[in-house]
Order: sequence, then structure tokens, then C-alpha cells
Amino acid sequence: MNTPKQVKLQIDATEAIRDRAKAVAYTRGKNLNEFVLEAMAKQGDAELTEQIKKYLAEKTKPGRPQK
Repeated sequence: MNTPKQVKLQIDATEAIRDRAKAVAYTRGKNLNEFVLEAMAKQGDAELTEQIKKYLAEKTKPGRPQK
């Protein structure tokens, strides 16, 4: 199986913005990465939205794997 290469995406923001975004994400049951990707998916580009939905669905959840 050929999996896509994972890359890092950096955003310039103040520490206060990052901390508030993390807090908002966690209150919605998400991590910061999921929160930002879902915000990107809402920008109206169908291809980007589909790619993000697929990535989030296939991404392994954090924590110990279930048996």
C-alpha cells in the first residue's frame, strides 16, 4: 500500500492565538491539527474538502491501539 508522505504545515501566530485555538479545539473534542484542517475544508474548494475528509477518516487516532 502506498501511503502519502506526511508533511509539516507551519502557521505564524502569537502564542495567545495558538493557546486559544487549542482551547477551542479541545472543547469541541478535537486536537489543534483536526481543528485547523476542518477550518480549511470549509473554504469552498471541493477537492481540498474531499482530501481533508479522506485524510481525517484514515488517520489513526491518538492513544493505544484497540485490540
